[in-house]
Amino acid sequence: MEIIPQALFPSIVWTTLFDDRVAFNTKLLDLAQRLRDSEPRGVINSNVKGWQSPNNLQNLPEFEDINRRILQVCQRIAESQHFKANHHFRLQAWLNISPPGASNQIHHHANCHFSGVYYISLKAPECGSLFFRDPRVASRMMTYPIEKPTDFTSSEIQMRPEEGRLYVFPGWLEHGVEENKSDQDRIGISFNVLATP
Repeated sequence: MEIIPQALFPSIVWTTLFDDRVAFNTKLLDLAQRLRDSEPRGVINSNVKGWQSPNNLQNLPEFEDINRRILQVCQRIAESQHFKANHHFRLQAWLNISPPGASNQIHHHANCHFSGVYYISLKAPECGSLFFRDPRVASRMMTYPIEKPTDFTSSEIQMRPEEGRLYVFPGWLEHGVEENKSDQDRIGISFNVLATP
């Protein structure tokens, strides 16, 4: 007897690793430090014990290269998912600097098609994983009597951050970042992208 699984309504996370990440991240790291020095208070959203810039990197000329790359990746993902061709992509981006002990609470981003993060600098694996919560958890009526979790039975999936890797996911997918238990800052650029006519 053959049993055939078919995944219904998958939650996808797309990733890409930039070829020039070493030189690119050196430049971004310098920009990140200068931005934090210019706005030492930052803003507080999902970050715990960390520093976050205002959501305006898309308006800063010095971040033009990473903004363009994020939009290019999201546009290619949208094309693969058959978004309408006449739509434009609007970006909102911000910098997160998470020192040892910092984390990001579980949250989602309403009113956007894509969210994501690009990691500039970190010390893996101690820096803490990016994690996603199964959006179906609230509708589950019982837990599974499992010995080992699978993609089907897990209520949370972790992805280890990697310097130079861009992660893109649906804005509605709940996510967070574990506590940074390393001895250096975890630095990344987070973003939301909205497709508009």
